[in-house]
Amino acid sequence: MTKPTGGQWAMLLTAIVVVVINCFAITKELPIIPLLTGGVLLVYLLIFHVDWVMYLMAFLTPLSIALEIKDYKLGLSFPGEIVMIAVTFLFLCRIIYDLSLDRKLLRHPISIAIFVYLTWMFLTCLTSEIPLVSFKFWAAKLWFTTACYWMAIQLIKDDNRNLLRYFNSYAVALAIVVIITTIKHALSGFDDNYAHWVMDPFYNDHTAYGAVLAFFLPISVCCFFLPGNNILQKFFYAGLSLIFLMGFYLSFSRAAWISLMVAIGVFVVLKLRIKLSWLVAAGIVLGTAFYFYADDILYKMSRNSQDSSGNLTEQLQSISNITTDASNVERLNRWNSAFGMIRERPVVGWGPGTYQFVYAPFQKSQFKTIITTDFGDGGNAHSEYIGPCAESGIIGMLTVFALLFCSLYTGIRTYNHSHDPTKRLFCLMMTLALVTYFVHGTLNNFLDTDKLSLPFWGAFAVITVMSLKPDNQPYAVEPAQQNP
Repeated sequence: MTKPTGGQWAMLLTAIVVVVINCFAITKELPIIPLLTGGVLLVYLLIFHVDWVMYLMAFLTPLSIALEIKDYKLGLSFPGEIVMIAVTFLFLCRIIYDLSLDRKLLRHPISIAIFVYLTWMFLTCLTSEIPLVSFKFWAAKLWFTTACYWMAIQLIKDDNRNLLRYFNSYAVALAIVVIITTIKHALSGFDDNYAHWVMDPFYNDHTAYGAVLAFFLPISVCCFFLPGNNILQKFFYAGLSLIFLMGFYLSFSRAAWISLMVAIGVFVVLKLRIKLSWLVAAGIVLGTAFYFYADDILYKMSRNSQDSSGNLTEQLQSISNITTDASNVERLNRWNSAFGMIRERPVVGWGPGTYQFVYAPFQKSQFKTIITTDFGDGGNAHSEYIGPCAESGIIGMLTVFALLFCSLYTGIRTYNHSHDPTKRLFCLMMTLALVTYFVHGTLNNFLDTDKLSLPFWGAFAVITVMSLKPDNQPYAVEPAQQNP
C-alpha cells in the first residue's frame, strides 16, 4: 500500500477544517457559511465532475423543501432547483462556447415538441395577466427541461450505467421519503385523513406523492429484470419495488391507482401485440356508448354518495361521486373555472402559471365546496391539459398533446422494433411510467414542480436516446470491457 502524498494529506486536512467550521456555524445559527460552502463545492463539481452533479440533483430533488416568497408570488424548491439552475447555466455556457449539439437530437420529434412547447409558452408570457409570474414559470420550465432532458441526454447517451445511476439516485431518495412518511403515518394509526398531508414537507400532498410512486413502480419492477443483474441488484430493485408499493397504497391517491391500472393495461396490450385498429375500434364503441347513455351515467354518478376513505373498495367507489365528495366537486369547480377562462381568452390564455391567481371570479356557486376559497388561492386547475389551455390558450394545450404523442409513439415504436432486450426494457419502463403520468394528468398537474419534472423529462431523455441508438451498440449493464 502506497503512503499518502503531501497533497492528499493537505486535502484531508482542508476537508476536516471545512467540516469543523460548518458544524460550528450550524450550532451558532449562521446559515451563510454552510450555504457558501455548498456553493463552492457545487462549482467545483460542475467544473470537474458534472456526472456527480447530475446524480446529486436527482438525489436531492425528492428531499427538497419548497420555499415561497408570497409578496412576489414566487417559490423555489431548495436545494434541488438550485442545482438544476446551476446545471442549466453550465449547459448554456457550453453551448455558447462550442455551439455544438448533435443534429439528430435537435431534429428528433421529441426535441422539436419540447421546442414548440417552450416557444409558445414564452409567447404567451408576453400577453400574460401577471407577467412576473409567467416569466418565472417559463424560466422554471426552461431549467427543468435543460437540466433533466438535455443534460440527462449528455449523461446517458454513451453509458447505460449512468442511466441507472441517475434514476437510482432519485429512487433511493424517494424510498427514504416513503419510509419517513410511513413511520409518521403509522404513529397516527394509519388515519386516511392524515394520509393527505403526512408526506409534507417533501411532497405538498398525497396526490403528488402517489403520482411519483406510480411513475417509479414500472421503473423499479422493470429494472429487476435487466439482463446481467446479479443477486444483489435484484434484491435492491425488489426492495425498492416493495417500498414504493407500500407507499403507493398508503397514499390513498385515487388518480394514482387509476393511472397504474391503465399502465398495466398498456403493458398487456404491448405484450399481446394487440393491433392499434382494434384499440381505436374499442375506443369508438365506448365513446358512442357514453354519448347515448350519458344521461344515465351522470344520473348514476349523482346518486353515488360514497366519500373517500381508507378502504380500497370504498375509495375506488368514491371516484364517481360528484355530489358529496368535496375533492371531486372541487375538481369540477376548478375545471369549470378554467372553461370560463378559456372562453374569455381562447388563443393566448391568461398567462403561464397564473391560473391560481385569476380563477376566483370564474367560480360558480353550484360547484363550491367546503374547501373552496373565495380568493381563489387554493392551487391549480387539476389537469395537465385543461390548465395549459386556460393559461396558454388552445395552442398551449395542443403542445402538451404533442409531447404526449411524440413520447409514447417513439417509446412504443422503439420497443416494438428493437431486438435488443435491454433497450426494449428501458423503452418499456419509461413508456409505462409516462403513461401513469399522462393518465394522472387528466385529474392533477405537477409539471410545475421539480419533484415530477425530473423523472418526467428524464424519461423523455431515455426514450430519445434509445430511439437513436442502433441495436448493435452495446447496452450491457455490467461494466464495459476496456480496449487493449
